[in-house]
Amino acid sequence: MASSLLARTRIALAAAIAAAVVAACSGGSASPPTTARPAIVASTPSSASSPASSPAASTAPGAKAAIVGEWIGVHDCEHIVAMLKAARLDEFVEESVVGNGLIPDVPEGGKLKDAAHPCVGAVPQRHSHFFTSAGAFGSKDARGFQVDDGKWRIQGDKLVIGDQPFGFKIVGDELTLTPPKVDGSTCTTKACRSTAVWVLMVAMPGQTWTRGAISP
Repeated sequence: MASSLLARTRIALAAAIAAAVVAACSGGSASPPTTARPAIVASTPSSASSPASSPAASTAPGAKAAIVGEWIGVHDCEHIVAMLKAARLDEFVEESVVGNGLIPDVPEGGKLKDAAHPCVGAVPQRHSHFFTSAGAFGSKDARGFQVDDGKWRIQGDKLVIGDQPFGFKIVGDELTLTPPKVDGSTCTTKACRSTAVWVLMVAMPGQTWTRGAISP
C-alpha cells in the first residue's frame, strides 16, 4: 500500500520537479546549514514558470509587504521521498525523513528499520518559514523551534533567501515557491549538492504554504 502511494506521489510530483530541478546531484548533508550557501542559479530561466507571467503573482513593489509573516507547510514523508528521488538525491532520503522527525520512534541521527521503505510509520509534521519586515528569514519545526535562519529580499521577480533566488507567487493567504533548475554537470561539489537539497526542502515544489503561525 505504501509503495503504491509513493508511486502515485512520484508521478504527481514528477512534472513540477522535473521543470524545477534537472539532474540534481547526490551526497552531502540534508540539514540546512546556517552559514553561507553557494547559490544554484538556473542557466536558462523559463518565462513560462516565472511568477511574473501570472497575473495573480505578487512580484511588484507590494510583494515585500505581502510576504512578511509566517507561512505553514507540511513535511510529508511520501512527498519528500518522491521529490528527492525524482531529483536523483536518493542518498538524502533517510537523513531527510529522520532528521525532520517524520518517524516518531526513530530519534534524530538514528537509522530507519527498513531503508527500502522509508515511510513506514511516518507521521506528517508541520513546518513553517517566516519573513520579517527587517529582512530576516527563518524556519520552524513542528514544535515551533527555529531550525534555519538567514536574510531575504525581493530582487526583480525573485525571492532571494541568502544568495539563493526562488520563484514565488502569493495569492491571498497562499504562497508557492519554485526552486531554480540545477545543472548536474556543474553541481559536483559537496557544497553545491548540499545546497540542492536545501533548496528543494525550502521550496517543497508542489506544495502550497498557508499564512499562519507555529508556536512552541
